[in-house]
Amino acid sequence: MIAKIFALSLLAFALCFNVRSQETVTNGAKTLDKNKIVSADDAAKNALNVGAKMPSFSLKDSNGKTVNSDDLLKQGNLVVVFYRGSWCPFCNLYLRNLQKNLAQIKAAGGNLVAVSVENPDNSLSVAKKNELGFTVLSDPNLTVARKFGIVYQMPSETDELYKSKGLDVAKHNEMEKAELPLSATYVINRKGEIVYAFLEPDYKKRAAPEVIIETLSKIKSGEVKK
Repeated sequence: MIAKIFALSLLAFALCFNVRSQETVTNGAKTLDKNKIVSADDAAKNALNVGAKMPSFSLKDSNGKTVNSDDLLKQGNLVVVFYRGSWCPFCNLYLRNLQKNLAQIKAAGGNLVAVSVENPDNSLSVAKKNELGFTVLSDPNLTVARKFGIVYQMPSETDELYKSKGLDVAKHNEMEKAELPLSATYVINRKGEIVYAFLEPDYKKRAAPEVIIETLSKIKSGEVKK
């Protein structure tokens, strides 16, 4: 399994530098025309942002155990990181970077979880491969990601190119369409309020761990509402 994921990661890495992303969001937290393909910039505006209430959720972790968002908030201010999948090299690099900063995130009062559409088996592979010490959750059919308004559909030409190289995103994710979440990061206080949101259409860009830690520290000190 890990060898297969590694091979897919290498494939995706090559594709990332040969295909310019034209991915657009087809679902947002605000009410949108379901038949309208909105731009990536519009998607970032429509997704849940600072001041909004985090939607509650229950998802399975990499060991198949159900994890509830209310229970996560009891453990500390919540950091929710959405990633595209085990096949995405940028995602793996970012998850490893978060792991390097995990002690500081915890010291600042944060409880970190990563979420993808992949099943628990793939989530377990991600956790093991990257030696992660934080929870990795499986979001079947992108149900939770849709609540946050960050789901987009890959353009058909990109999807076909990936397929020609052996990566069928829809099939890999056990879905009908090649849909993915934005590589979004949220910091949520114990009241369930979003106090920081990183919403970037470019999957190669991610929230800086330093900014996450700074936000958590400000919540802890009272500079940002608890």
